[in-house]
Amino acid sequence: MSDQKLWQDGQVSLNALLSDISPAAKKPLLELLSGYRVGKESLAAITLAADSETICRDCGGKCCLNGKYRVNVFDGLSLCAAGISVVPDFSQKPMCPYSNAGGCILEPGFRPLDCILFVCDSLEGQLPDSDRVDLTALENNLRECLSEASLLLNINLGTPLLLWAEKLTNQPIHNQRGI
Repeated sequence: MSDQKLWQDGQVSLNALLSDISPAAKKPLLELLSGYRVGKESLAAITLAADSETICRDCGGKCCLNGKYRVNVFDGLSLCAAGISVVPDFSQKPMCPYSNAGGCILEPGFRPLDCILFVCDSLEGQLPDSDRVDLTALENNLRECLSEASLLLNINLGTPLLLWAEKLTNQPIHNQRGI
């Protein structure tokens, strides 16, 4: 099955998951998704203040190579809950399918967790100690959101979305949520 088809199937399954979730679970899930997005935005703001834009442009995005498995199920759920449709380009290997010539096609709050947490040596050298402490706290909060949501839905939401979607295609119809 192609990566594009897996992505589409994953999106369909995530939308079904969102529509099938009980009202008692939906509210805390949406709160966790909001905290996840805000945490990523806060983390990105710190790295932008350290001039990540220039550092990344000069580097040419070496950390963005081979990124097709970077979007996890929780990242995908965040996109679906916000009504954001993404069409990754899996043909541009080795470049990340979630990027184009201008960089990442996702706003910071919706970027994959792996990507938003990555701080290269060049960027780290620009960060004051206080920002490093803040980044660590934000990372811990993001991982806690992911963990709590995984427990809430009884799904490992840290699984790469394409791998999760592939697993769903190989499961019997009655167990299509990946539980």
